[in-house]
Amino acid sequence: MIPPVIHDLRALAELAAYGVELDMERVRLSSSSPLTDALASRVSFGNMGAETFVLYTNGRKQHALGVVQARTRKNRPEADITFIAPSLEHDPDAVTTWYRLLSEATNSFGEMGVQRIYAQLPSGNSAEEVFRHAGFSVFTREAVFVLSEGKIAAHEKSKQPISLRRMRKRDAWNVLRLYSTITPRAVQHAEAMRTTEGALGGLNDWWENFNGTSYLFERPGVGVNSLVGIVRVTRGRLASWVRLHLHPDASDFADEMVAEMIALVTKTRARPIYVSVRDYEGGIQGALDSTGFDWQMERSHMVKHTTARVRVPVPWLTPVLETTKIPAIRASHHSREVERNAI
Repeated sequence: MIPPVIHDLRALAELAAYGVELDMERVRLSSSSPLTDALASRVSFGNMGAETFVLYTNGRKQHALGVVQARTRKNRPEADITFIAPSLEHDPDAVTTWYRLLSEATNSFGEMGVQRIYAQLPSGNSAEEVFRHAGFSVFTREAVFVLSEGKIAAHEKSKQPISLRRMRKRDAWNVLRLYSTITPRAVQHAEAMRTTEGALGGLNDWWENFNGTSYLFERPGVGVNSLVGIVRVTRGRLASWVRLHLHPDASDFADEMVAEMIALVTKTRARPIYVSVRDYEGGIQGALDSTGFDWQMERSHMVKHTTARVRVPVPWLTPVLETTKIPAIRASHHSREVERNAI
C-alpha cells in the first residue's frame, strides 16, 4: 500500500460505486466523493482530503481488491476512516479484504505517528462486527435525527427569540468543564480528552477538528457559571449538521434550546437539519421528537489504538582512559642476578 497514483485513482473510481461511506456528515452536507477526497489530499486544503490505500492482487497493474480512505485530524495524532470498498454485500470475499485493508492502514498510519483511528458505523450490522474483529472497539453510540424542509416551514413562522451567542476564546474553560460534566470518563479517554492520570486535555485542538461554529446557551444560576448548553452548527451546501450539549441538571431547558437552534439555523436559508445525539445525552431526544425531528439511524463510534514508532535518542558511548596512576614495578638487583644465573 502506497499513496495513490494514476492506477490507484482508476481503481478508486471503479470501486467507489460499491463502497461504504462512513463520513455521514460530509455526505449529507456536501455530497463529497472518495475520488475528490483522494485528489484533495495532494493539495493543501487543511484536512479536507483523505489518505487513500489500495489493495491489489499481485502488483500495481493487477486487479484491485479493495480501497480504504482515512482523514487525519489537524494537530492531533488521530485519523477517521471515511470510506471502504467493496461493500460486504457486493463481494463474498469482502470480509477478508476489509481485514487486510484495515490492518495495512493501521500499520501505515502508525508509521506516520497516528495513535488512534476512529470509525463511525451503523450500529448492530455486519460492518460493525468486522471492525470489531479488526481491533476496533465501541466507546459510545449516537442517534441521528433529521428535520425536513417541509417541517422547517412551520418553525419559520414562530419567530422564536434567539439568545444563543458565539463562543469566544475566554469561554474555553467553562466549555471544557461542561464537556467533562456531560461526558463519561471512558468516552473522554477514547477521545483523548483525559489522560490516564485523570487530567483533562486541551480543548482547542480537539474542538477545531469539528468544522462549524459554536454557540453558547446560558441561563443565570444554572449549569457551569450559567453555561447550560452548547450548540455546534456545521453548514453545508445541502444541509446543516448540529451537535447539542446540555448540562444534565438543565433538562427543563431542552425544548427552549432546540427551538432556538432551529431559529438560528433557518435564519439564513431553509435546508434539512441533522442532529446527532449520543446515548449519554439525556433530555435532548424528547425535545427533538416534540419539534418534528424524525429518527433516521443509530451509529456506533469506534476506536483502535495503533502502535506508533517513537524515536528515542541513544547516547553514543565513547571510551574514557583511566586516569588512575599505577606505580611502576622496578626489578631489584637480586632479581637481576638470579635471571643472569638462570641464563
